Amino acid sequence: MSLLPQPVVTTEAIVLRAWPTGETSVVAALLTARCGHLRVIAKGARSAGSVLRPLVQPGRLVGVECGLDPRRQLQYLRAGGVLLDPLGGGNSLERTAFLLAGLELVELCRPAGEREAGLFALGREFLAMLSCAPREGVARLFYAFELALLQLHGLAPVLEGCAACDSPLPRAPGVSVRFSPAVGGVICGACAASGRGRDGRSLAWETLTGLRALAAGPTAAAGCEAPAWRERETGIVLHNFLGYHLPGYRLPAALAMLRAGRSPAPGAVVGAREEA
Repeated sequence: MSLLPQPVVTTEAIVLRAWPTGETSVVAALLTARCGHLRVIAKGARSAGSVLRPLVQPGRLVGVECGLDPRRQLQYLRAGGVLLDPLGGGNSLERTAFLLAGLELVELCRPAGEREAGLFALGREFLAMLSCAPREGVARLFYAFELALLQLHGLAPVLEGCAACDSPLPRAPGVSVRFSPAVGGVICGACAASGRGRDGRSLAWETLTGLRALAAGPTAAAGCEAPAWRERETGIVLHNFLGYHLPGYRLPAALAMLRAGRSPAPGAVVGAREEA
């Protein structure tokens, strides 16, 4: 048995998901600030009095100390503390569903290499904003997170001008535009009339205005008020764009919770990702 000290790292991490193993232990997938994606095993974490138990709850931002042995696929989680629980200050169906959907997107669309550091910062911002966002702002926050994820991959949709001919779009209501994942974003009426963007859909001006506001990021979206937004259309547009451009993307399973839950109240986001 080696008597050499084992490598250890202390880092902030987002708990992406966790599953039981053995009689009392838990395996968790973490996105860390210092080491990217790690899988850890928390021995005895399913025991009621375990100090590791709070550190493997999906959606939490935690500070952890764990092994960093390159020979191991599973590192040992040793200690840590909870830094932020987005559901701790008040839970709801919408908040839970969009939190789990965000975590699922991170795992499905995780970039390789140096961009993981950017993804951690983005995920941390999303959790911080989600923890204090009002119920009516949770969907907008999630859509801003999706747009920021596309920006991180270098795949952000063109929203300010025509993605086909580069001509500027007037920033006024009444302009006919179309949104095409294949072309790369919004296309003007002239390009649409010429046959460009047949894979896409007509886009309401209010939706385009909302998308432009969301492109500023989760923090900006949390403070945005846009009563004219068509949130259902926004969800469909982003879902189609992600599906076209990100390999491995699928509709996050957590969003089915919104469809299967209760009947939507006026302005609610239940069913926001149903295809038109």
